[in-house]
Amino acid sequence: MFKKAIIITSILALSLQAYKIGDKIEPEISKILKLDNSKITVIDFFASWCISCEKELPLVNSLHKNSDSKKIEVLGIDTDKNIKDGLSFQKKLALDFRVHNDSTQEVIAAFDPIGMPACYIIKDGKVVDAILGAVDNIDKKLAKKIEGL
Repeated sequence: MFKKAIIITSILALSLQAYKIGDKIEPEISKILKLDNSKITVIDFFASWCISCEKELPLVNSLHKNSDSKKIEVLGIDTDKNIKDGLSFQKKLALDFRVHNDSTQEVIAAFDPIGMPACYIIKDGKVVDAILGAVDNIDKKLAKKIEGL
């Protein structure tokens, strides 16, 4: 019973550390990602093994191409532990936006999304919105959320 209580407490503690809407991004994570607080940043977590990610990333890439780079940045977080797998996946999809390869899992541990794909919208160093899980027309949905900011 005691082991079960420790496991449950650990799981709850981890979920409390995850970024939620309104949370400020820790300076260490902001530095790792080179976040520019003068821009709205769309952070998209993905991995080569994620089938939904493979479908959504071309749409996120389209959002990047059609956005004003002075105001909006799209930043991918490739969570593959094997960097070669991640780089091959990125090349296959011809991603044009900046990607941070998170093979150490440090960034994904800070955000701790419930699954992938997972997109977070960051403004002024804070999480202002998120879309978790596979979503049809992700580019249009993200653009509409950004427009409202």
